[in-house]
Amino acid sequence: SSELFAELLTELPEFQQKISQAYQADDLQGLRNDVHQLLGAIVYCDAPELEGALRALHRALATTKTDSIDACYIRAFNTINSTLTYSGFADSR
Repeated sequence: SSELFAELLTELPEFQQKISQAYQADDLQGLRNDVHQLLGAIVYCDAPELEGALRALHRALATTKTDSIDACYIRAFNTINSTLTYSGFADSR
């Protein structure tokens, strides 16, 4: 689990960038795909806060509620930042 988490941390900045680009481009299908892919990687790691934020975003993307999507995106983005910061990885932006 810790090895998988370490691997996830090396890939997280790239995922964060892809998610951010899809969100800013209003590409909800791309965003949904990227979040789904990241969730697939996180399920094997012990990262409940990150998993929860991404699951909430994934659920919000199944709706057309822009306010919910926006709030969940911000939470997920901030949780990714926190995960990177507290794990010793600098924010790559």
